[in-house]
Amino acid sequence: MAIRITGGTFRGRQIASPLTSKTRPTGAMAREALFNILQDVEGFHVLDLFAGSGCVGIEAVSRGAERVTAVEKNGAQARSLSASYKSLDISDKLHLCVTEAQNFLQKALASEERFDLIYADPPFTEAFPDLRPFLQLLKPTGTAVFEVPSRNVPEWTTEGRIRRYGESSLVFFSASL
Repeated sequence: MAIRITGGTFRGRQIASPLTSKTRPTGAMAREALFNILQDVEGFHVLDLFAGSGCVGIEAVSRGAERVTAVEKNGAQARSLSASYKSLDISDKLHLCVTEAQNFLQKALASEERFDLIYADPPFTEAFPDLRPFLQLLKPTGTAVFEVPSRNVPEWTTEGRIRRYGESSLVFFSASL
């Protein structure tokens, strides 16, 4: 399956994503809306949780982000993600962590690493995780965006600002939005 980058330097370029029932890449409409709302990600350090195809991180780099830390537990998906960065000659901007998101959280808290943008798109399952603990990884001026199922929006998302895009909704957590 091919995914088209919607803006920036790589606009119109395509990256590969294995076509499996375990992947649900963020749709082009939601990605374009996300970056239109954020407007400027120049120089950002981005955390892409449940990274999957890596399309959100690549979209961020295409629009000026300096670095992406991608967290993906599936080894095959992580290799595909890495290959996409390599095909665009931006491997130097990727820090890939092949681990569970919760494991990453504990290590990141200990290291005091903080991010300008956190994007999380976990699988849409009945046991949708509470992603608020990841807000601890934001820089004081940062923004977190969590993709959740529109049909079953988790209760904890009422603390954020919700924008609906078909089957997916984006929940923004930031003092500036």
